[in-house]
Amino acid sequence: MESKVNYTLVGAFVLLISSALIAFAFWLGKYNDGANAYVRYKVYLTESVAGLAPEAAVKFNGVDVGKVESIRINPQNSEEIELTLKIKKKTPIRTDSTAMLKFFGITGLAFIEIKGGSRMTPLITNSDDAIAVIPTAPSLIKRLDETLSAVVTKLSDTLDHTNAVMSKQNTKNFSQTLENLKILTHRINGYQNEIDTLLKNSIQTEANIDQAMIKVSASADSVKGSMDTFKVTMSDKLSPTMKSWEETSKKSNALIEKIETSMNRGDYDLQSIASGSTAELNELLAQSRVLQNEMELTLKSLRESPSDILFKQSKPNLGPGE
Repeated sequence: MESKVNYTLVGAFVLLISSALIAFAFWLGKYNDGANAYVRYKVYLTESVAGLAPEAAVKFNGVDVGKVESIRINPQNSEEIELTLKIKKKTPIRTDSTAMLKFFGITGLAFIEIKGGSRMTPLITNSDDAIAVIPTAPSLIKRLDETLSAVVTKLSDTLDHTNAVMSKQNTKNFSQTLENLKILTHRINGYQNEIDTLLKNSIQTEANIDQAMIKVSASADSVKGSMDTFKVTMSDKLSPTMKSWEETSKKSNALIEKIETSMNRGDYDLQSIASGSTAELNELLAQSRVLQNEMELTLKSLRESPSDILFKQSKPNLGPGE
């Protein structure tokens, strides 16, 4: 009877220890933290992940929100590193959020930093078929590396151009140019007095040109006055002649009208008509001769001395006995 009690106690103790071990195993395996409390995301990096290990921290704007679950090379693209992140379910990962690789101070340990996007953009959600992917941004080290590479390339190009410009031949030519400039400067200093004289002559020439322009203007005024005098003189000389032509024309018209009147009345006595008009015709012919002589004298004076029209009337040379 006593041995039966011992077996019962041993069995109960074994069952208790087994239950405790199973519970401890579940706790140790973190099956008790709730699988639904985390959401998995994919991140693809195109840079080295040296220093990053599984179980590395995942931060959201500096706050711990999860861990790196796995790291592997992307089987679809060997240039990318595929990270699987396990992040707390309520972390607001949005479509414009970005993940990048960062390092802890001087220790060199890496972690994943997620920069939150705008609160107006929608959240990233996982589908039943695939895990959502968080966009990435280059790390500070990668940006520095790219910038330094570009700077080194530009410096190298600059040095190459500098070496090409500052070659021995170009340096010699530059030295020769400086020497020529020095010689030219000395020569210019030697011609300083001539340059001053040339400047003074230029100033005097400019003054003479101004005076000449004043004289030209005065001459133009004189020519204008002479033209006005010519117009007045021509008017004075031609006006009497034109008046004489006008009087003669009037008299001719009156004589013609008188003859027509006599003819209309039936006075066909040509002798009586002629006797009354003979004196008038003689007077008309005499005036025409005088007018013709005056016109000839005027034209002759214009041909012989046109300057008399503009300035003064020349005295004709007297003939013998005049």
